[in-house]
Amino acid sequence: MAFFVVAMLWLNLLFVRDYWEGAKRGLTDFSVLYTAGTILRQGLGQRLYDRQVQYEVQEGFTGHLGFRRGPLPFIHPPFEGLFFWPLSWLRYRTAFLVWDAVSLLMLLGSAIPLRSCIEEFRALALWKFMVCALAFFPVVMCLLQGQDSILLLLFCSLALRAMKRKSDVLAGCWLALGSFKFQFTVPIVVLFFLWRRRRVALGFLPIALILVLVSVGISGFRSLIDYPQFAFRVVETQGLGGVPLSLLPNLHGLVVGWSGIPSGWPGIAIALAASALLFVFATARGEMADAFSGDDFDLQFSLAVVVTVLVAWQTNIHDLCLLTLPLILLISYGLRHRDSGRSRFHLLYPALPLLVGPFWMILWLPLGRVNLVAIPMIWWAWKIGEELSGGARNVTAPT
Repeated sequence: MAFFVVAMLWLNLLFVRDYWEGAKRGLTDFSVLYTAGTILRQGLGQRLYDRQVQYEVQEGFTGHLGFRRGPLPFIHPPFEGLFFWPLSWLRYRTAFLVWDAVSLLMLLGSAIPLRSCIEEFRALALWKFMVCALAFFPVVMCLLQGQDSILLLLFCSLALRAMKRKSDVLAGCWLALGSFKFQFTVPIVVLFFLWRRRRVALGFLPIALILVLVSVGISGFRSLIDYPQFAFRVVETQGLGGVPLSLLPNLHGLVVGWSGIPSGWPGIAIALAASALLFVFATARGEMADAFSGDDFDLQFSLAVVVTVLVAWQTNIHDLCLLTLPLILLISYGLRHRDSGRSRFHLLYPALPLLVGPFWMILWLPLGRVNLVAIPMIWWAWKIGEELSGGARNVTAPT
């Protein structure tokens, strides 16, 4: 196992080395976040989603790039720009390096609340956790892109600890703070609301409302009204900066990310139907469990995260660093039941391909088929749901 982890870490570092110079020049997603912070620093919050303003700001630190016909667009809610306003005072390269350093600290910080509430996790030294995390390709992609998914991982880790301590309102507050990626936090809150932990929504809603008001103060009411249409248009149009559907590791990408598949509203309808079916499956399986039981909660939270990244309309490789949470929870679950007469590590079998760095590299670069990652994740969700239904847990050890 140690050899495997070190090998994956080494391959990831070689990958980063090849793309590091481009990242520092502003060719990665951090340029989007830096642009938002710069626009706010310049007092142009009401033009935050103006493509011309974004393009001019980006040309200011990347120089003219002939292959770009427009900016890498900022499509997150306005309040997130405040996170990057302080970094916009630094030169781009310095800001990128500082953000990556902060992201590493946040990655380390996400382990601390988990260690306080998951007994089996305490035996793993923090430095070993960091090595294992950096051997996971989505985490390295998040750092290489300068993305914000590790910040979301930190908020979800804090929410997990709060829920384990029955502080559901606090958990909702933490999830609301992660609403710069609301496509992930909202489904998690809805699932736990349906699973009879409704106080999570009581914490989520007021903080989310405050963030909406902050966003109105930054960009104005009109800009906020136009935001959903702007974001959807960017996501669905590659020429405006949207990610090709074949590179989305979710149901949206798996259903529509193929040549010959109906595009436009027919393809969207099929993807929405598939996502709704998976969400209904998760709701039904989670309802069979006790949301306040330790084992059942671990399975529920794992299912919520796996299903959420599948049904979210815009999921990128770096967003899958959230899968760190179900990996930890299910490893701990397996360790607790290792003497039960039935291996509980079978819940991790579908996730094994996701732990292999070359699997991601091949699907991404030569094949351009990251959407195939959704297949083992669907299997993973099915296995967790099967465990939650009670049938697998009721199997008794042979005598």
